[in-house]
Amino acid sequence: MTRKNLSLSVFLLLFIFLLATISFSQQKGSIEKIVVSKTEKTVEVRIHFSLFSYYRQFELSGPNRVVLDFFDTNFIKAPRFLRVNALGIRGIRTGRFRRDIARVVFDMLDGIPPYRIETIDKGLRILFWPSEEEVIEEKVIEEKPEIEEVEDAICDMNVNPAKANPNDPIFVDMSGSQNAQSMEVEVFDKEGMKVTSQRLTPDSPKWETRFDKPGEYFFKGKAFNKEDKPSENLCEARTYINSPPISKLECSPCKDKIRKPITLDATGSTDPDGQVIRVDFEITDKEGNLVDRYTDNDMPFSWQIVFEDKGVFIVTAVSTDDYGAMSEPALVRVAAREDKKRLFILLDAGAVASRGEGTHMIFPAGRLGIGYKFLPGIDIVIAGGAAYSNLSAPWKSFYNGSLLLNFHLGPLYIGAGGGVTTENRETLPKSYAEAVVNIGFDMFSFSKTKISLLFEGAGPVKDLELEDHYRVMAALRITF
Repeated sequence: MTRKNLSLSVFLLLFIFLLATISFSQQKGSIEKIVVSKTEKTVEVRIHFSLFSYYRQFELSGPNRVVLDFFDTNFIKAPRFLRVNALGIRGIRTGRFRRDIARVVFDMLDGIPPYRIETIDKGLRILFWPSEEEVIEEKVIEEKPEIEEVEDAICDMNVNPAKANPNDPIFVDMSGSQNAQSMEVEVFDKEGMKVTSQRLTPDSPKWETRFDKPGEYFFKGKAFNKEDKPSENLCEARTYINSPPISKLECSPCKDKIRKPITLDATGSTDPDGQVIRVDFEITDKEGNLVDRYTDNDMPFSWQIVFEDKGVFIVTAVSTDDYGAMSEPALVRVAAREDKKRLFILLDAGAVASRGEGTHMIFPAGRLGIGYKFLPGIDIVIAGGAAYSNLSAPWKSFYNGSLLLNFHLGPLYIGAGGGVTTENRETLPKSYAEAVVNIGFDMFSFSKTKISLLFEGAGPVKDLELEDHYRVMAALRITF
């Protein structure tokens, strides 16, 4: 093999070794399980790993402990605490000392008994045995009646649900408590005042309670062993009782004529610990009979309604928040009245286009009139006005009057009737009769005033040709 080939081979081997080292260094293990075996004279503990790297061992005092740190170990699947209560070993705790170091701690009741540590397949074996003095003491104790060791109670408590509405059931479960002869749970409000408490037993470890006031509630539990010694571990939980929303309802206007729109507005409804997602409106008459209902699922929460019958109506609005809680009803009274106004005044202002002499002429025009509502949706209108011309013959200013019957279809109205007009050209008779038709649309309405757009057509009824003597008017009409 040449020197060049030899150098290349060495380089490849080093590169492969480096990749393997990096790959191995990136692998992290986990503590899979811890198995404790007891005999009369020994306690054996086996710690199993998914990938075992290396460890360090040391002892601590005050209180006495044996500590094992396992490197390159990121995860712990074994229980966080195992009770032993043998050979002076209280229990075994597991936890993470650093990001990639897992720690196993043997807690002692007093001194540390003799022990040795052995490596096994993917793990360690730790064996404890009694000291010579302890063996002698055991022989003496064997001649005396055996005294039962009472284990400490461990409290466990689950409270569900974590959030609920007022008067919903809250379930407390302490069945997971260990070495317990009895259990107790106390409930406190946010200010630390005791609200209620309950004593439980292993045979009856569950409790159902309810709270009618919103807010946060804290549960503190204890378990008691056979000697009535309370548990020392932290045993707490909390639940939150949802605050219901607050409904606000306004009407605009609250008193109006029938067949006029009234707006019911619940946009001001609020929720102190969430948001309002729905408002249910309901309308009843004075006797409590349901008239109509409506649900609005989107902001703004409002409803525009037209009452067809007169009377006083009760409108309620109930808000629902994002957790399903419902508010107390907000209430307004709405009065729908008949429109008793019969007479009204109208003013028209616009322009008239007149046909004659083969051409058209546009006059500025105005008109004043009076109307009478003799049936719902039907008006009689009498009006008179003038059109002005500043041109010379044959065109001239003229006057006209009309009597029309108007039919209302919502904001739209149409009418027909007759009228009299003076000549707008010198070649016409001094006055003549006309047929008149109009169509209008209500654009704005405020207080007792309406503004509408009006179109009107007029033409002679005899002696004159319609195609050479018609007029068309466009105007704004103001009704008082």
